Amino acid sequence: MSVSVAPDGTVFSFPTPEEDKIEFDILKRLSEEERKRGRKIVVVQGMGFVGSVMAAVVADAEDRNGEPLYFVHGNDLVSRRSFWKIPVINSGKPPVSADDPEIPKIFPRCVNEKKTLRATWHPGVFTFADIVVVDIQLDAQKPVLGQAEEGYCDLNAFKQGMRTIGKSIKPECLILIETTVPPGTSEKIVKPVLEEEFTKRGVDIDKFPPMIAHSYERVMPGSKYVSSIRDYWRTFSGINEKAADLAEKFLTNVLNTDNFPICRLGHTNASEMAKVLENSYRAANIALMFEWAKFAENIGVNLFDVIKSIKVRKGTHDNMLRPSLGVGGYCLTKDPVLANWAAEALFGLEEKLPLAVNAVNINDLMPMHTLEIIEDACPSLQDKRVAILGVSYLQNVADTRHSPTKLLWENLMEKDAIISVHDPLVKVWTELGDMRIEKDLSKTLNDAEIVVFAVGHKAYKALHPEDVVEMCGRKPLIVDCSNFLTDDQIMKYLEIGCNVIGVGKGHIKQLKEKFKK
Repeated sequence: MSVSVAPDGTVFSFPTPEEDKIEFDILKRLSEEERKRGRKIVVVQGMGFVGSVMAAVVADAEDRNGEPLYFVHGNDLVSRRSFWKIPVINSGKPPVSADDPEIPKIFPRCVNEKKTLRATWHPGVFTFADIVVVDIQLDAQKPVLGQAEEGYCDLNAFKQGMRTIGKSIKPECLILIETTVPPGTSEKIVKPVLEEEFTKRGVDIDKFPPMIAHSYERVMPGSKYVSSIRDYWRTFSGINEKAADLAEKFLTNVLNTDNFPICRLGHTNASEMAKVLENSYRAANIALMFEWAKFAENIGVNLFDVIKSIKVRKGTHDNMLRPSLGVGGYCLTKDPVLANWAAEALFGLEEKLPLAVNAVNINDLMPMHTLEIIEDACPSLQDKRVAILGVSYLQNVADTRHSPTKLLWENLMEKDAIISVHDPLVKVWTELGDMRIEKDLSKTLNDAEIVVFAVGHKAYKALHPEDVVEMCGRKPLIVDCSNFLTDDQIMKYLEIGCNVIGVGKGHIKQLKEKFKK
C-alpha cells in the first residue's frame, strides 16, 4: 500500500524519491532562513494526539515583543496510518478532533499566518534541529487481557526512533522526551543508543555527551486540549545538569510557567516514575470504584450520588473517580504495566507492583460487566439489534485508542447480536480495520432493541427520551454506562415503557417501584 487515507477519506500518495530530494532541500532552506531570523529550530517527532498539538504550541510561542521564538518542523513516518497528517497539517488544518475551540485556530495561525510550523516526513530534518521533542508512541504489550502481569514493553520501534535522531543531530542538540516511558528509559535505553550513533559519526561523547531530558505531558484531549499542554504544570529532569538547564529554558519559553510553575527533579528516573505513578494512582482509583459499583447495584444504591456526597471533603476525597463502561486511552491502560516491566527488565528487581497491575486487570475487563447486566435484562442477544453510542475512550474527544467500547463490541459480536455504532466525533475506528463510523444517529437507532450509552458525548446527554424511542421505532432497553442519564431522563424512559439499567445505578430499581406506584 503506497497511500495514506485521512479520516475524511482523502487519499495521499507516498512521496517519490524525487520528492524526497526536493523535500530535503526545502527543509534546509527553511531552517537556514529561520535561523537567520534568530529563531531556534525545533523538530517534534510524532504527529499524534500529543505531538501535533505540542508542535503547534511551540510554534505559537512568542517573546515579550510578540516575535516567534521557534520554527517547528513536525515529523512523522511514511506509513499508511500516519502520512496523511503531514499534508493535512501543511494545509493549516488540525490532524486531531476535539471539543476545544482553540484546536481549529492554532494550526492555521501557526501554519498560514505566523508561518512557524511545517510538517515533514523526511528523516533528514533532524540535521537542522536545535531541540528535538520526542512524542512517538511506545505501548505496553498485554498478550492476554486480564493478565497484565504478563505484560511487557517492546522498545524496538522506540529505539529505532532514537537511532534516527542520533544519526543526524548536532551533538549539542537537546532531546526532550515527552513520550511516556518505563522508568530508566532515558538512562538505560536512550543514552546508550545516542552514544553509539555519536561514536559511529566520530563525535567525542566525553566532550559532547548526549543532551537528554524528560518532561512528560498531561494532555487531556477534550474541551481544554491546548490548555492542558500550555497552561498546566510540568515535571521535568535531565540526564545531566546542562540538559536539565536547557530543558528548563525551553519549557519556560513555551509554557505558561508564570501561572503553572514547572517542577525540576534530580534524575530522569524520577520524572519517568512520576508519570507512570500518577497514572497508576488514577487506574487504581477507578478500579476501586468499579468494585463498589457492583456492590451499589446489588443493594439498590446510586453510587454516583454517594461519590458526590463524599467529594465535599476537599483535599482528601475530592479526587474520587467513577466507574464506567471501562478504562481506555493511551495512559491508564499501559503505564502501570510499563513500570512493572521496568522493575525487572531495566533494574533487575524481584519486587514488582502487584497492586498497580491488578488495577489494570480490573479495568481492562470492566466492559464485561456491562455485557453481564445487559444479559441479565435480555438473556439471549442472538439477532438482537444493539445500538452503541460512542466509540472513543473519553467523552467529547475523537481518540479511540484502547477504547473499552471495542471489547463490548467484540463480545456482542460473539453473541451474534446485530450491532450499529455511532460517534459524533470519530470518523474511522482504526482499531477495527479502519471501520467507518455511522454519522447519522437516526440510522444507528433505527429498529434498535438495545441502546447503549457507552460514551458521554454532549450530543448524547442532550437527547430527549422521546426522540430516542421515536428513532428506534420501538421501546428499547436503555443502558447507562456511567451516569450519563439523569434520574428525570430515566423516569421518562420508564414512563414511555422502556427498561433501563446502569453501571453503579442500583437505585433504578427504586425508580421503577416509584413509577409503578
